[in-house]
Amino acid sequence: MYTSPGPVIVAAALIAIVVAFRMRSRRKRNAALAAQWHSLQQQRTAGHGHLLQVTRVYQRGRRGSKAVISWCDTGARQDAWFWNWHVPPGAYLLVSATSGYGPHTHNPNVLYVQPDQVHAWVPAQAARAAQRQAA
Repeated sequence: MYTSPGPVIVAAALIAIVVAFRMRSRRKRNAALAAQWHSLQQQRTAGHGHLLQVTRVYQRGRRGSKAVISWCDTGARQDAWFWNWHVPPGAYLLVSATSGYGPHTHNPNVLYVQPDQVHAWVPAQAARAAQRQAA
């Protein structure tokens, strides 16, 4: 029995269209993420705060998040409290916040971040997208 190649050709064409659309969407998303990263770096260069990365979020509460952060300039780690924000893990933030005593953990060096002290932030994927774009 002979089968017409028509359905196979149509299926192959549909698959090719879907693959092309997904690749185009990924390129657009990566370009947008890279642009966000470059904007964050420009704000950092202009002196609009200090860059940190949220290493791990270990508690989410009604009034904010507790996290471990890493300062991008020094690599130093520090506990942080983000008031009224469930900060995404891995995110990069440009902040101007202050450190103080953490009564729950008896930690003398907790970074307290108010919402208005976050000048800009980008998801973790933004740094990788900028690196891929530069390569």
